[in-house]
Amino acid sequence: MEPKTKELLAIAASVASGCETCLKTHMTLARQAGAESRDIQTAVNIARAVRLQAVTSIDDLATQWAQGDPIAVIAGDTGCGPSCNC
Repeated sequence: MEPKTKELLAIAASVASGCETCLKTHMTLARQAGAESRDIQTAVNIARAVRLQAVTSIDDLATQWAQGDPIAVIAGDTGCGPSCNC
């Protein structure tokens, strides 16, 4: 993968994860690799859309369950499920 593309992906990941230090670093590296402002803004916009969808989806689900919609039980007596970290 070319460095510019790699850094644009890293910008998107930084925005999606909310890491300011990573964002500063990858913005600088992306510009050094030849990314233009339009390229960077596109990566930021994509990350915003992904982050917003993730937040909205879980918010909607929480609201449904809070209102009494059935909740499918995924786990046994060992916790939330195989991929849960809580």
